[in-house]
Amino acid sequence: MTPDLPAGVPSPMAQAAILGGFLGFQSLDALTTHLGLALQHLEVNALMRPVIANHGELAAFAVKGAAVGVLLATLMLLQHRKPRVWQAFRVAAWVTALAVTINVIQLV
Repeated sequence: MTPDLPAGVPSPMAQAAILGGFLGFQSLDALTTHLGLALQHLEVNALMRPVIANHGELAAFAVKGAAVGVLLATLMLLQHRKPRVWQAFRVAAWVTALAVTINVIQLV
């Protein structure tokens, strides 16, 4: 039995799907970025390009990991007061899916 959820809050299964999609696409983005860099492709992300050029791939993944961690912490802190944060994560998952698609096209 699930408790009544406030308006705008997805069900627990939908929340799991949103988080799974977000984290899954983030992982695929890291993998395709690594493969692209190994094949001497340029980084498409303008924010990460200087990090990779100046500090290397590992630093870029540390920055990405920290950013994902901050986003997840924000979700955990705001999910009850601001239920629309779930919509933001849904959009973030789609944007990351687009980035993965671009990476795959570049790899092919």
